[in-house]
Amino acid sequence: MIQWIDRVYGLVAIQNPFLENLIQSPTMRRLGGVKQSGPSALVFPFKTVSRLEHSLGVYILLQRLGAAQKECVAGLLHDISHTAFSHAIDFLITSDEQNHHEHLKAEFLHRPDIVKALEKIGYEPNDFEDDSKYRLLEQPLPGLCADRIDYFLRDGLACGEIGRPFVTSFLSQLVVAEGEIAMADLGVARMAVDLFARMNSHWWASDSEAFIYNQFADILRQAMAAGVITDADLLTSDDEVIQRIESTGDESLKALLQAIRSFCPSDLGGFVPKVIPKHRWIDPPVWKNGKLGPFSEWN
Repeated sequence: MIQWIDRVYGLVAIQNPFLENLIQSPTMRRLGGVKQSGPSALVFPFKTVSRLEHSLGVYILLQRLGAAQKECVAGLLHDISHTAFSHAIDFLITSDEQNHHEHLKAEFLHRPDIVKALEKIGYEPNDFEDDSKYRLLEQPLPGLCADRIDYFLRDGLACGEIGRPFVTSFLSQLVVAEGEIAMADLGVARMAVDLFARMNSHWWASDSEAFIYNQFADILRQAMAAGVITDADLLTSDDEVIQRIESTGDESLKALLQAIRSFCPSDLGGFVPKVIPKHRWIDPPVWKNGKLGPFSEWN
């Protein structure tokens, strides 16, 4: 049995030995060294959420919502292909969706340790390449899904933007209606919309995040051009990439890294980002009087 105190859900446990094997596989454990906030964690040390913590949280939430086991396993695996520093890669290889890790997913799912662990549960890697078929796990913006809910609550707690009372209230008002996650209370839904918008403007898509991510992408770009790090290094962990950069004799790289760690708001003066962070918002479905509709239509 794996048991821990989760920052969102409290005391939780996974008692399936086959799932334990999957969670303890080297490919899954790697996610414990990948911060959800990417290079922003170099500046804000309270951003301690890892991709493994988030993935476990998504599993727990799906389980509590009554999802089938396969969808719960999909939740465990949904972030398996995130590179070191998470979305930092999306500032090197740009796209509107900023989801380069999705293009690497099949490669990670077919790693021997994952294949072996999935076989013991009765699944195949191909079962988990497309998360869009799992409606509780993934929904396009601005809907609710287990992935979006968990990173909202988890990041919000870590950054001090939301408190435990809201988390408790929010989770108590989640329901599954017509096959999707919805809210049962308009007041709590309104608070969620406002707090999600605050997380987006203060953190996920803020000017400081744009600065940090773009500057860090420049470091990665320079380090790769100099042969200090390779594509393979980006498939390891945050600390391993930093160690590669810091162990080099390239003083310009070290100086750029120190400049990020020493970030202050005055650095934003005149800064124009090459890549703008993805903006996020929610318009949660609300289940009321036997009817399902977006919050904006009820409000």
